[in-house]
Order: sequence, then structure tokens, then C-alpha cells
Amino acid sequence: MEPLIYYPTFEPPTDAWLKFSLLYFENFRPIIPYSRRRLVSDNYTRIIENTDLIRPYSPGADVGYRASLKAIEEVDKIFDRTHDRSLLFNSANLIRKWENSANWNFNVYHEKFSDIWADYCERNNIGRRTENGIMLPEELAFLFMTYLAKEIAFEESAAIITDNNKYDNFTNYSRSTTPSLNRTTKFAKGIINLLIPKNLADIPFERLIEFRENNRDYLRAFNSELQNIQEKIGEGYSEQDFINSYNNIYSEFSRQVVLTGIGLASIPFAAYMLIKNPAATAPEYVKEILGALGIALGGGYTLNKGLRDNETGRYCKKYITNLERIR
Repeated sequence: MEPLIYYPTFEPPTDAWLKFSLLYFENFRPIIPYSRRRLVSDNYTRIIENTDLIRPYSPGADVGYRASLKAIEEVDKIFDRTHDRSLLFNSANLIRKWENSANWNFNVYHEKFSDIWADYCERNNIGRRTENGIMLPEELAFLFMTYLAKEIAFEESAAIITDNNKYDNFTNYSRSTTPSLNRTTKFAKGIINLLIPKNLADIPFERLIEFRENNRDYLRAFNSELQNIQEKIGEGYSEQDFINSYNNIYSEFSRQVVLTGIGLASIPFAAYMLIKNPAATAPEYVKEILGALGIALGGGYTLNKGLRDNETGRYCKKYITNLERIR
């Protein structure tokens, strides 16, 4: 999975997205100035300190300056064609809303922007400087954070992700997020909801942190397998289809054994257990499996290759099984 820049807030406003993230994402990078990390919640801090899921990104002056320039250009367009562009934020008259100081409820910390952005907002009466940054209307804060995330993503060769779908129209217009990433994330969420035996909201963070740390290789394989079926998503291929496809994951091993000319009934029990072991495709185990089957090195090449090719699938199967056991 490619690196992910998370925005617009330091952390998701609800636990649901964060709990899902522990079970799906390799990692993501929220935009948190180093001096502001003390402001995040205890659960967020616990995840940062005990897992590899969250790697905060502290923005530098250059990305803040570039984001400020891009945001000013975009707001100029809104001033020029207010009614046309207000629809991007589900509003009839965005400027009138922004000029009402009662709507300046969202703080953007000064580490994230350049002075030219603060000067611009105050000059046009759409924001107010504070000791910590600048207070802005919600839509304007989201607009700025979108361009900041884009600048960071470009610099880091990363994709952008957000749990805020309130302004999807603007997000799509600005080409901020990747449709394929959004589809795959939604698909993964559907799979996890089908597999977990209880409501994810009822599972404590401590249990999910422990689960993640015990299943890192399997989680990585799960993501890899999801990438392989991206073209099927949206074409009638369902979350249940994905789960079902791993119910008979070991049939591929049976096929490989048959290709060697050995009857399945003649496979020793120890070799069968090795094949079912997710670690059995490691090089040191392949030799043991082949030896148990009585296959010479030359004759065992096909089986060896089949085992290696299917390792990711078997790890994914193991992850699916373990998700079903979360309590």
C-alpha cells in the first residue's frame, strides 16, 4: 500500500474510522506540527507509541508557503464567480457565509501556513489571526488543508486520504484523493464488517492494538490481495465473493501436488500440516515439505514454485480467519 497523508484534522473525529484503520491501513500520516502533538487524545497517543499505524508529519515552511499560494488562487476564483463555485461546498453564497465572523470556528495552526495566507484572509475579512494560528470558516479551513495535503503528498510521493466526506464535491474537483483508493478502502471496510463477530465499536482499542501487532504479516498480505482485485471492485464482485475465494485457498496446493504425479492420499500428515502452516513457504520449510513428500529436487521444483506463488494468498486467508475470531 502506498504512503497516505491524512487530513484535515490531527485525528479522526470519531473512534470508528481509527479502529477500522488499525485493521486495514499499513500506516497513515496526519499533519501534526511537532509542537502540537501533545494535543492529541490518549488513544491516539497510545496507537502512535505502540504501533506502526500513525506516523505524524510535521510540515515545514516550504510546503506551507506553496499551500498558501494555491489556496489564495482558489479563493480568488471563488470571489470572482461566487455563485458558480459555492456549489462545490454545498452553499448558495460561500463568500457571504465566510464574511460572517460567527462562522470562524476552525483553527489552522500557524506552523501550517505562510503569513501571506493570514494577510490575505484578514484583508478580505474571511478570517482572524489568533495566538496559535488563524480562525477560519469550516469550508475555508478545509480548502486550505486540502492544498496543504496535496503539497505534502507530492513531496512525499504519497496518496491522500480523509474521513471527511462532507465536501466530496470539492475534493473531487481538486483531484485530491484517488478514486481507486477510495473504492478499495470502502471494499475493505465491507469485508471487515462482515468478518468481525461483534460490532467494531464494542472492541476496545487495546484489543485492536494487540491484534494488529500479532498479525502484521497477514495484514500486509490482505492489502496485497485487495490490490490484485481492484479491477473487479465495482463490477459486481462483492465483499462476500472475496471472502469466499479464500475458503478453498489450499486447493491450489492439492493441484500442485497432483502435477508432481503423487497421489494426495500418500501425503504424510506432517507434510500436510506444513503446507497449511502460513510460514511453510519460507525457504527452510520448502525443503522439509519436499523431503516429506519424497520428491527429488528436480521433481519438486513445480511444487516449490506453487508454494511460493501462493504464500500471499495463504497469509490473507489466515488474516480473514483471525478477523473472525476477534473478541
